[in-house]
Amino acid sequence: MIELRKITGENIEEIIALEVEERQKDFIETTNLKGFADAHMLNTDGIPATPVAIYVDEVVVGFMMYIYDTLDHESFENEDFYGKKSYFIWHMMIDKRYQGKGYGQLAFEKMLMNIEKMPYGEAKYVTLAMPKQKHYMLPLALKIQASFRIIQCWRSSI
Repeated sequence: MIELRKITGENIEEIIALEVEERQKDFIETTNLKGFADAHMLNTDGIPATPVAIYVDEVVVGFMMYIYDTLDHESFENEDFYGKKSYFIWHMMIDKRYQGKGYGQLAFEKMLMNIEKMPYGEAKYVTLAMPKQKHYMLPLALKIQASFRIIQCWRSSI
């Protein structure tokens, strides 16, 4: 059973130790430790960030994070969602030992169920940003995204 749990002093080392396959490392923009630190800094700055550990039967298999913020990056200026509040999927990864088992999609679904409750406020959009130069390698991410009707934002500066 998939569960999303708070990251604590008891599981942070497991989160930090998670890894993707060597061939996938160029597609991950940051480390889990940096993602967790980003969440702390965003929360300190008043931007709600929710980092969570992905568990399957008491085993940590991944890490994900979403934030609630205004989509006001200059690369979005010509988009309908520019300047609007959104739940933004900031980071998601499944450890290489647990990939291919459907855990990413199940965790994504759980995260969207949490977002659907709009814990930080109203939003019309859920967004997922990927660097333009790396979009070709994300068929699974795009498949997951399409199955949930997520808006994709291509940014070359991510």
